[in-house]
Amino acid sequence: MMRNTTDMDLLPVAQIVKSYDVNGEVVIRMTSSILDGYNFKKEPVYIFFDGLPVPFFISSFKTKGSNGALVKFETINDFFHSEELVKREIFVDSTSVDPDSIDMDEDEAMAAFLTGFKVKDQSGKIVGEISDYYNYPGNPCIELEGKWLVPFNEDLILKLDAKKRVMQMTIPSGLLED
Repeated sequence: MMRNTTDMDLLPVAQIVKSYDVNGEVVIRMTSSILDGYNFKKEPVYIFFDGLPVPFFISSFKTKGSNGALVKFETINDFFHSEELVKREIFVDSTSVDPDSIDMDEDEAMAAFLTGFKVKDQSGKIVGEISDYYNYPGNPCIELEGKWLVPFNEDLILKLDAKKRVMQMTIPSGLLED
């Protein structure tokens, strides 16, 4: 019996980077090592659609490199449906995880949270999507569209809507020019 997902405390553990093949596999980037020891047969992972967590069971998980993996979800069986998952975050229910396996540091947690947010400039125009977060000493930055680094300081944030995953911020003039 599935629990009500609104009663869960979900932890971000990975982001889906790209589709891999015509059979529905995807490549993920893990933001913690939680998935390495996760019981995929008993516990689902969650992916948000329209603001709601949807459970998915993983049928195969193959590690690729130090923080990547090739994943096949049980109900995703073609390229078209796997493409719908790209850039989405994967979450797990924190109550199904051994607390000792949670080794995500603050920087990884911040990157997992921010990745995928749409960013609007001070006029309200969408300027890109956050692709990464870097905690440079004294100058944390977000990366937009894999191209531009933007200072990430709370004084620059005008509005933040975590549910809609939209952030409006003051972006210094000329920063987003090619």
